[in-house]
Amino acid sequence: MIELFRKLFIKDYKNVADEGVRSAHGKLAAWFGIFTNFILVAIKLSVAIYLWSLVNFGSGLLSIALISDAINNLSDLANCVVTLVSFRISAKPADKEHPFGHERVEYIAGLIVSIAVVLVAVELFRDSVTAISNHDTVNYNIITAVMLGVAVLIKLLQGYFNFGIGKAIDSVTLKATSVDSLTDALATSLVMLSAILDLTLGWNFLDGYMGLAVSLFIFYSGIKMIKDTADPLIGEGNNKEIAYEVVKKVLTHKGIIGVHDVICHSYGPTKYYMSLHAEVDQKMNILDAHEIIDDAEEDVKKTFHIDITIHMDPVAVGDPVVDELKMEVRETLGNFDSSLLFHDFRIVKGQDHTNIIFDIVVPYGDKHTDEEITKTLSDHFAGRSMAFKFVINFDRPFD
Repeated sequence: MIELFRKLFIKDYKNVADEGVRSAHGKLAAWFGIFTNFILVAIKLSVAIYLWSLVNFGSGLLSIALISDAINNLSDLANCVVTLVSFRISAKPADKEHPFGHERVEYIAGLIVSIAVVLVAVELFRDSVTAISNHDTVNYNIITAVMLGVAVLIKLLQGYFNFGIGKAIDSVTLKATSVDSLTDALATSLVMLSAILDLTLGWNFLDGYMGLAVSLFIFYSGIKMIKDTADPLIGEGNNKEIAYEVVKKVLTHKGIIGVHDVICHSYGPTKYYMSLHAEVDQKMNILDAHEIIDDAEEDVKKTFHIDITIHMDPVAVGDPVVDELKMEVRETLGNFDSSLLFHDFRIVKGQDHTNIIFDIVVPYGDKHTDEEITKTLSDHFAGRSMAFKFVINFDRPFD
């Protein structure tokens, strides 16, 4: 079904790397959500009013569970409108004020959706507690049970549709919306269960409790959505899949013997900027090395549509003195802490001592201080005929 909708409404629908095509996917999902949520609100409000009218010609109580569920769907409809607007804005090209484009608007929209969901959950929780304390009762009939079953199927369809579109364009907002739809389906199922128990066992006192359960499901969904949409705004680690593919591509260029310090900045679902350090033999002609680096940058931009800056690091290749010292440093660090890795290893000889220069990558959460690591290496190399001094830059992993 999703493939059919994409073919019918989106030109060149498979080219999801294109910002216009991606925006069209988001708009399609938003319009689908607006239409289906409107149907759901109409169904649930109609059922609630119908039940209310059956009790003493409207003198009874409206079902708090049904009203809660209808309000939740109404907020979903509003959120779809926000999503529609966000995809329109995120498709705008870069300008003077926003040189990296507008794609992060999608994350902001997702965060707004998430906060709205949490606020709705808090309000419904309060109303449900009030209904329980007042011992409110609601009597259902077979028509309401059937209509609620239809509502569950529509919500499941929503979740399936949003997840499919979200997966196709790797949209955090649509994936979060799909989770919300599935949670809503579960919430409506609880209201339907309340109707079934009333019809079969005469338990007409469950409405407030089911409304309470619905509000808790909505709250959990909202908190999860906040985390999923806030993380890209705060700043996540490297997209490992993209970073791995880019590194693999860079290493295919003859003359590049190693890569490190890979950093990937995301300015939206399809907008990436990368930098990395590429190691080349220090004996290589600098113009030849520069040409290799330029070719690698152009190759990455052409293949992945990613703007990348590659820093050239000259390293000693085949130098027995450097290789021996490098091996000794590796063994010493390994014995001290096997999680420590290093790169950019080189030596600079002076009259009084030799500088051993390199970078160490210290994992997050590592308990050892920079001073402890440096002292361990200095102690190991102390008392030799040639004095060694360690010049170490301490890095943190970016993935």
